[in-house]
Amino acid sequence: MRSLVILFFLISLNNAPAYDWHTTPDKWTGPRIFHSEFYNNYESRIQISHTNIDEKILREKERNYSPNGAYWFVVYSPDIMEPGPWSTEIRVFNERDYIIKIELIDHAATYTTTIKWINEKLIYIELWWGRVLGTYFIFDVEKEKVVIREMVHDGGIAFQQWQQNKQR
Repeated sequence: MRSLVILFFLISLNNAPAYDWHTTPDKWTGPRIFHSEFYNNYESRIQISHTNIDEKILREKERNYSPNGAYWFVVYSPDIMEPGPWSTEIRVFNERDYIIKIELIDHAATYTTTIKWINEKLIYIELWWGRVLGTYFIFDVEKEKVVIREMVHDGGIAFQQWQQNKQR
């Protein structure tokens, strides 16, 4: 039995993500969110494309205008009362003859998805893939590209494990 526990522990260590901690959880005063490099296997779940402007549909949604009033986005959230997988669609107008469509595919829509303007041309988007793993990225609507992206981790479990280890 003891050898099974040791084997499980070694397998867990080999499969555990290696974080480049800014400060390790033993120095934290409580659980916190932390970030790591973007995991490329999530790349296909954030799709950016163009679509035609359909004023009829866009009139039905509330537009979120940039601080200078030139650009706007609308959000199409999934109905979480229906069974998943869930996807969210963000349509962005940037004074072109098309709409930029950002699709967040198969994410945990029951957790908060944050979409907000940072300044006149940058949108901050944060979503969760599950209970402890998410992604944030910043989208430049003028360049029509992601300028930064990282993984977001709920540090509650890491904090608890480091605290328990300190008590031994």
